Amino acid sequence: MRQISLAVAAFLTASVPGFVGAEDTPKRSAELQVLDRFIGDWETVVTNKATGDKVNSIQSRKWSREGKFVLSEDQDVATKRESHFLMTYDAKSKQYRACVMNEEFTTPLLGTWDEKTQTMKWKSTDIAFKHEGVNRFIDKDQWEWTMTITNPEGKVVLELSAKQTRRKK
Repeated sequence: MRQISLAVAAFLTASVPGFVGAEDTPKRSAELQVLDRFIGDWETVVTNKATGDKVNSIQSRKWSREGKFVLSEDQDVATKRESHFLMTYDAKSKQYRACVMNEEFTTPLLGTWDEKTQTMKWKSTDIAFKHEGVNRFIDKDQWEWTMTITNPEGKVVLELSAKQTRRKK
């Protein structure tokens, strides 16, 4: 269960109160507008593919004051454990950047967007454990993701899948 919580923290998120919603931010580039899909309050069910164990979490994601970063926070419903996630677009390198952090680890990620399939693919830049994940947006209120973590020898140590649904107000 702890591995699921750590991995979920590495892939999910939600934001700090006081930041603006997608509709209130300054005009952003087309690449940053892709990240509007992540904005909102979400409920997530994560499944460990090897064990079938499930973890429920909630997220709240909003744009930063200047509209250049998605700030988010994730909380495991059962343990109340939290993590934080930051996303943006790097125009110089033409890729998305993200960083996931909790009290035990920090994982930097690089992402690419595929408009045709409505998917964001993420890869860690960490030398030790490799994280690879895909977010697939079904519609404005639902998306799903998968994540695989491999050790330095290339052995899969954790495989997760999740479904996220926009929280009703």
